[in-house]
Amino acid sequence: MTGIHSIVRHGEAASSDVKAAEDYLKTFSELIEANGYISQQVFNCDETGLFWKKMPNRTYITAEEKIMPGHKPMKDRLTLALCANARGDCKIKPLLVYHSENPRAFKSHKILKEKLQVM
Repeated sequence: MTGIHSIVRHGEAASSDVKAAEDYLKTFSELIEANGYISQQVFNCDETGLFWKKMPNRTYITAEEKIMPGHKPMKDRLTLALCANARGDCKIKPLLVYHSENPRAFKSHKILKEKLQVM
């Protein structure tokens, strides 16, 4: 036995409004039907965060260590917009949304903004 065991780091959890989602689904279905849209015309676009310096949520500690020392998580984040139609045959390339003129992630990985496609 090595004396090392795996533990899970816990973060924040988000909640969702199930009732509002159910109500919206009904309203959305009625809108699609009333206007005669087909699945190729209905698109969904959502944003997600890309934490390019994020640490894993599991780590290993020795048996002598009962808890893991605290840490300050890195907050370096880029935002990606992902979009596709309801049929699934048209997927738009991920769109990078950045909040600064020259993101540090680009500099450290030698990415040139001029070479990126812009919408």
